[in-house]
Formats: sequence, C-alpha cells, structure tokens
Amino acid sequence: MGSSQSTESNNNSSSSSTNTLESSTTTTAAEGGTNTKPKCKPCCACPETRKARDLCMFEQGDESACLELIKAHQECMRKEGFNI
Repeated sequence: MGSSQSTESNNNSSSSSTNTLESSTTTTAAEGGTNTKPKCKPCCACPETRKARDLCMFEQGDESACLELIKAHQECMRKEGFNI
C-alpha cells in the first residue's frame, strides 16, 4: 500500500512541475505578447536565428559582438510564443 501512495505523490509532483513549465512559457497581453502556447519545444524553435547566434558566439567568443543576432533570436522566440 505504501508504494501506491508514493507513486501517486510522484505523479502529482510531475503534474505540478508540468503546469509550472506551461505557465512560464506563455505570455500575457500586458507583456505585449499573446496568450498562445508555443507550438514546439524551445530547442526546436527558430533554428535559423539560433544557428547564426551560436556560430557568432563560437567564432567571436564575446556576447557583445553578437548582440544583434541574440536580439533577433529572442524576437523570433517571442513570436513563437515563448516568454523570454
């Protein structure tokens, strides 16, 4: 009996962490975004801007040299529904 209670509590904690993740990735109208959920995971969103940003960071080794690419990627992520 004790193990079934443990499983239930694990399922509940997993569910609550999922809810936290979902609420953190949505934006509100007050923040200037929309209330849409992202269509994909953050790792799959905006591959073009992410690749350009990562290449710049790798080659330059300095964030300040890549600010425009970083900002472009952040804007793309916001358009995809992520709260950055």
